[in-house]
Amino acid sequence: MALSIRNGVSSVALLTALLANVSLCHAQTLDHELSNLGKALVIDQAPPDYPGHAVRNGQEGWVRMHFVVTPDGRAIDPIIIESSGGAGFEEEARKVLPSWRFDVASSDAELPDNIVTVRTEIRRGRDAATSNFIRRYRRIVTHLHHEEYDNARRLVDEAYALGGWNLYESAMLWLMMGRVDGAEANFAGKLENYRRALAIGTRKALGGKDRRELLSRIFELEDKFGLFADALRTYALLEKERDNSAELAEFGPRAAQITAAMKSDEVIRASATIYNPCNCDKGEPLWHYRPSRRTFSFANLNGNVKRFEARCETTRIRGDVAEGKSWTLASDWGDCRVFVFGDDGATFDFLEHQSASDNKIADEATVARNHVLD
Repeated sequence: MALSIRNGVSSVALLTALLANVSLCHAQTLDHELSNLGKALVIDQAPPDYPGHAVRNGQEGWVRMHFVVTPDGRAIDPIIIESSGGAGFEEEARKVLPSWRFDVASSDAELPDNIVTVRTEIRRGRDAATSNFIRRYRRIVTHLHHEEYDNARRLVDEAYALGGWNLYESAMLWLMMGRVDGAEANFAGKLENYRRALAIGTRKALGGKDRRELLSRIFELEDKFGLFADALRTYALLEKERDNSAELAEFGPRAAQITAAMKSDEVIRASATIYNPCNCDKGEPLWHYRPSRRTFSFANLNGNVKRFEARCETTRIRGDVAEGKSWTLASDWGDCRVFVFGDDGATFDFLEHQSASDNKIADEATVARNHVLD
């Protein structure tokens, strides 16, 4: 992807100097935006603290966390499913979660399918890059242009390890990491990095043609890996974009084929790779997916693929991953998300099987009711 990048007027040194006089007490009142998905109603949800070192470095954070709400309204069992990077933001999100309280409709059942997205900014809408970041960005692009992939990998890894980036820069960095992964034929990594860039970047940062191109590349990769439910959600986002006639003409026929395949009796086979989305000490490598069908199984296990947990709106189930066995998510459990845990880099096939209940709800299952990166 070829994207333009905005130049900010402040340098990292200037920003650090300005923030040096900001007390940590005040820093904790800087911009926090929390958005929730799930059936539980929020009663008390204090934002995480802003990590002190991040304030001093000018770093901003974005974390998406899945959790379970107990019958008495407590939040438990957090899973970091995506992050802009930075263990401090992830740890603060996990740390504050036990203090949250929710109102549940029933006092005798937990609500397992809940997601919170925490966006932590020093100043909202600071969609511009520092001169330090731009220099690094241009070097990486130059190495990619000349097919000097080892140098591009070294520089992008250095930029990630350095940290201290605002969210606009983080979105651009994840795009660069995706391009480097693609150059190295690591298409699973490319997809995950592009998804993060889309989630972190605002419409101001990634809008218009850039956003349409990114959605197009994500759709192609999800299709490549057999992630049909995700691909259709991405296509639904593409349908909402302005000036999208060229993209709809290109990808509309394939979206129709995917829809037909999901309604057919054929087994849908998704190729999955486990990765670690969390830099925090308690992070666990995982793969997660919102299947379009209620019955699933595993095949072609390669590496240590340990266990799974399916979190639905009203029920969750757990088990060891094994070939030759299938599991069914009851239709009255509501929408479900399947998490698979194991070693970073382990791969497997996730198989979705057609059932009588799937025929009844096929149309509903393929409609994008939430964002592709939920």
